[in-house]
This record gives sequence, structure tokens and C-alpha cells, in this order.
Amino acid sequence: LLTGTILAHEMMHGWMRLQGFRTLSPDVEEGICQVIAHWWLISQLKSSKKVTPTSSSSAAGTSKKGTGPKFDKKLGEFFKHQIETDASPVYGDGFRAGQHAVQKYGLGRTLDHIRRTGRFPY
Repeated sequence: LLTGTILAHEMMHGWMRLQGFRTLSPDVEEGICQVIAHWWLISQLKSSKKVTPTSSSSAAGTSKKGTGPKFDKKLGEFFKHQIETDASPVYGDGFRAGQHAVQKYGLGRTLDHIRRTGRFPY
């Protein structure tokens, strides 16, 4: 889960470069990348709820201490909480500003605004 979250974040950096985004302030760039990482993590947590293992695979999947769906859910919720409550001005405040913008305007409009102005819409 942590690796996937990091990859989603880093892939957003790459996508923005390929799309011609100019150099952004750290809080805007890292913030929108954290929004995407957060979305990815939420999607993983939601998809894990839909998986209902059979009794035989469930026994095999939980034979080691600290493994299995319950552990994965707790771990994912921990990573999600870490993104949401990060105290840093760049990653934490940037995430919260980006999350607010995306919730208010949607991802497409937010990205268009960032591309044009270099800032989050408010």
C-alpha cells in the first residue's frame, strides 16, 4: 500500500511534466500529487472491501501474524490518516488546499487552473 501510494504520487509528477505544466511552487505541486496518492489509497481500501475470500484462501492469507485483509485495512487507514494530517506546509497544507480545490471544482478544472495560473483555485 505504501509503495503504491508513493508510485501514484511520483507518477503524477511525471504526468504533469509530460503535459507541459510549468514549474510550480512546492506546495501546489506536492499538494496535487498527494491528492492523487490519497485517491489511489482510497480506491485500494474500497476495492479490498469488495473482496470476500473463501474460507480456504482466508485461512491461508491469515496464517502469519500481521497479515490479511484486516491488517491491510488498518495499515491503509493509517497511511491515509498520515496524508490527511501531515503538518508540513508543503505536503500537508498543500494536500489540504488541493483536496479542497478538487472537492469544490473537480479534478479537471483544478488541473486546468493550476496549468494556467500555477496556483490552486479558491
